[in-house]
This record gives sequence, structure tokens and C-alpha cells, in this order.
Amino acid sequence: MKIRCLTALILLAVTLLPASPVVAAGATPAVSISEDAYVPKGQVHDGDLVAVFGDVRIEGTVTGQVVVVLGSLDLGGEVEGDVVSILSGTKIADTARIAGQLVNVGGALDQAQGSHIEGETVNVNFMRFIPFAGKGGWAGVLRALLIIKLIILSVVFVGVLLAAALVPRRLSVMSRDFPRRWGWSLLVGLVTYAGVVIGTVILVCTIIGIPLAIALSCTALVIKCVGLAAILYLIGNTSGRNLFNRDLPHLSSILGGFVIYALLSLVPFFGFVFRHVMDLLAVGIVLLTRFGSERAEPPVTVPAAAPATAPAIQPS
Repeated sequence: MKIRCLTALILLAVTLLPASPVVAAGATPAVSISEDAYVPKGQVHDGDLVAVFGDVRIEGTVTGQVVVVLGSLDLGGEVEGDVVSILSGTKIADTARIAGQLVNVGGALDQAQGSHIEGETVNVNFMRFIPFAGKGGWAGVLRALLIIKLIILSVVFVGVLLAAALVPRRLSVMSRDFPRRWGWSLLVGLVTYAGVVIGTVILVCTIIGIPLAIALSCTALVIKCVGLAAILYLIGNTSGRNLFNRDLPHLSSILGGFVIYALLSLVPFFGFVFRHVMDLLAVGIVLLTRFGSERAEPPVTVPAAAPATAPAIQPS
């Protein structure tokens, strides 16, 4: 499911690009997926050149834009439009000329001194802060995994915001009970997740049960988002007290907790374990507190006042 979402987003981005004229047989294709593209010296590629999961090498001329996603770009020729490199290693030789802008996001940029760029150069290389995300064969896989994680975090972020807007009072109840019930939450979440997985597999085996399997998975996702919102509220509120010596607003606490959650989730290896443990805790605390429903407080009984007694009369 995650790979399908990533592929759909990439294909959607490709379809939104300006249409390119059809090239003749044997020429460099305008759009290539998982294939390399090469424009030799002295050859002119008419139109845009888009490559997804592929390497691009340009020694000739491209009359349109050049877009490289999750690949690599080696530019030694001329590009009359913009050059956009997303999560790709980019090398600009001293013989290169770009009439438009150069935008590099995520990947390493190696630009020679003699290269000529008429437009602006935008270089946002955040991948250098992530271990094992340099050039090489495994780099593309790691970049793809990073994009998948970002997509998952985006979906979770939307779900957490919806939970914070719809049931803020219940989130407060769950966050209040979580510190003393986190152990039971982990156990209940583990048992629940195992039951959901087993139930989904059994339902998928029959055609009639497929809609029920989808409904079961969606229900588990809703429960996870609600519980995660409560835990993030607790994390953000606690951080606000320790850093600013005051309670943060409800939404600010959840946003602060989500920032911490997202940063820890992106840590290699540790983030995988951390995210799944948080999922188990989130499901468990929702079920233990019955979706944050407040428990009825026992009635307070006021002891009846003792009847006043008349003072004893002393005999004279």
C-alpha cells in the first residue's frame, strides 16, 4: 500500500508537467521511469526531459526543462529551461549552461566554477543530515523510504489534527490517564493489533469479507490517530512546562508533540521501532479509557451533624 501511494504521487507529478512533443524513434524519451536518459554532444532534445528513478546525462542541448526525481543528473551541455533535481545527486560541469533556474532539493549538488546559470540557484540539501543517504545504488532506496515516511507522517498529521478538533476533551482525559496506565496500554495495544491483523487476513481470504477487512483497517487507523493525538498532547504539554514554565494551548501542545514524534520517527532503525511502539500505546490507551469517556466520580457523602444535647444540671 505504501509503495502504491508513492508511485501514484510520482505519476501525478509527472502528469502535471507541461506536455512535451513526441520524439522520433531512437531519440531520448521525454519521460522515463526507472530508465536512464542520455543526450549526446551535438544532439538537440526538443521539449522537456523528465526522469524518475533514473540517471540523466546531458552533453548536448535540451530546449525545455529538465526534471530528475530520485536519480542522478550529470549536466555538461545546455538547457534552455529550468533544471529541477529532487532527491537526486546533481553534477554541473564547467561547460554547462542553464538559461533558467537551478533548483536542487534533497540531494548533493556539485557545481563547477565555470558553469553558467542565468537564473537563480536554489539548493536545499537536507539529505546530508541523514546517515547513509549519499550517492550509490542504495541511496535511491533510502531516498524512496524517506519519501514514504514523509507521506505516512503527513497522513498521521492530518488524522491527529482532526482528532484534536473533534474530541479535545476526550484527549485530555486519555493524556491524564496515560502516565499510570502505559504498561497496560502497551499490552492491550499489542493484543489488539494482533487481532486486527489476524482478522484482516481471514476476511481477505473471502470476497465477501474484503469490505469488512477494509472497514476493520480504517477503524484501527482512526483509533490509532485518536490515541496518538492524546499522547502527543501529553508530550507537548510536558515539554512546554519544562521549557517555558507554563501550559501551552491545546493545539500548540499537540503540534509540539508531533514535531518531536516526527523527528524521532525519521531516525534510521530507531524510528521504525519507536513509531510502532507509539502505535501500540495509542491503541491501548484509547481502549482502556473507552475513547476517553470520563468516569463518574463517586458521590461525596456529608456526615450528618450530631444532635445537640442539653447540658446536664448539677444538683445543688
